[in-house]
Amino acid sequence: MIFFLQGVLALIAVLVFYAAYAYYAYYRVTPAERACLDCATPVIVNGYELYYRELGLDKTHTPVVLVHGGPGHSSLSFKNSFDFLADQTRVIYYDQRGSGNSQIKAIPADYTVDQLVEELETLRREVVKTDKIIVIGHSFGGALAQRYALKYPEHVQKLILIGSIRINNGMVNRFIWRWLGPALYTTALGLPPASAQAADAWFTHSNDGDNAKRLFDPRQTVLLQNTGTVSFMPWREISLSLVGYHYRTELGQLQIPTLFIYGAADSPFTGKPVADEICSILPNCSAAGFDKSGHWPFLEEPAKFQQVLRDFLLK
Repeated sequence: MIFFLQGVLALIAVLVFYAAYAYYAYYRVTPAERACLDCATPVIVNGYELYYRELGLDKTHTPVVLVHGGPGHSSLSFKNSFDFLADQTRVIYYDQRGSGNSQIKAIPADYTVDQLVEELETLRREVVKTDKIIVIGHSFGGALAQRYALKYPEHVQKLILIGSIRINNGMVNRFIWRWLGPALYTTALGLPPASAQAADAWFTHSNDGDNAKRLFDPRQTVLLQNTGTVSFMPWREISLSLVGYHYRTELGQLQIPTLFIYGAADSPFTGKPVADEICSILPNCSAAGFDKSGHWPFLEEPAKFQQVLRDFLLK
């Protein structure tokens, strides 16, 4: 009995040490200051220079704003998949603060989902300069789009969620994810390097390996080439800021026409189960499944995707 108890105590000590070291390793990474990249004319939004690309000249129709995933990813992940809409309206690609080509500041407190909601609102008001927008959010961008629609429903004409996570990413207990999350991530991904640049490269490489498994055809990794890096520290901070309340009651009162597009081969955390759940909550939501897609229907089945999107926008 004594040996058993000693073994249990030793195991607990190892687990505590592992969790503590994982926490240290994850939170020692702070971003290096970096100006906006390839930004000939960056837009300044709430103190950050953001990478911004706008197509289309027609200002008689509601513009489309694309919200990329991650957190910490890039609008390069969309490639040119939404350029086709520029023949009928303005199409806006942008990189969120600390992500993609946008400016990075070494201030971890600047990276929360609430600040990204305000960033999107300032972008609408001061840069796009329109009363209403059509918001398209992919993956994490779907959670950001939902939160924006909840806070500023009067400015959202339509909402399109593509392979979206839940509004809180299915994570409720902030204490657990703050203190034990790093140990869980380390088990799956390993330990990040200490420097910001090395951590970004490591995290991007880890995502690349996982992303191939989320394609309908894992051999089509060419679809995911040249889609940008993932910024580790913004991912860490923004992901934690998502944890908490599920907003189901509030979402149930949202009357914005919504389309949830999902790939049949996507994971259960962004695929059909989430589409069914969200469309059972939102009163004006419909879902469209893509049988030969995973997490990127706009890259995997572009012709069908364009038709489904046009049909919804013209409805």
